[in-house]
Amino acid sequence: MKLHLLGDDMKIVIEVMGRSHPDRTDYWDGNWVFSNVTLQIPGYKADFCADLRTDEFLSFQNQLKDMDEKMKGKALLDSMEGAVKIEGKMNLLGKLMWTCETCHPIGTGAVLQFEFDSDQSYLPKLIKELEGILTSYLVIGKP
Repeated sequence: MKLHLLGDDMKIVIEVMGRSHPDRTDYWDGNWVFSNVTLQIPGYKADFCADLRTDEFLSFQNQLKDMDEKMKGKALLDSMEGAVKIEGKMNLLGKLMWTCETCHPIGTGAVLQFEFDSDQSYLPKLIKELEGILTSYLVIGKP
């Protein structure tokens, strides 16, 4: 299952490969998913693995749905371990402005910060991709 964030000459792809702890059924350990993050931006390419959380994807999806319905607001995908932080804000003209930060390896690795924009018409596809991820990897339990 893949999540695509696209802009002019920019691409972020997060591919969820599976649960990091498939035998765990509790909220804190069971919701980690092993993911591959690929970035292509002018002058840079990166490809690294990161453990992300299904609850982070769910929160991001809900914020994107709200932004799509109201045609304003922001949405944030902020990984607990700091590997990926992506924030989208919609301006008054319906353009999405994305601010991104990645860190690999987590905690002490190289940090890449960049921004790009995309059109709001892209939101339904992004929301649908998140639905696919969350259908395959349900959020387990409650905090």
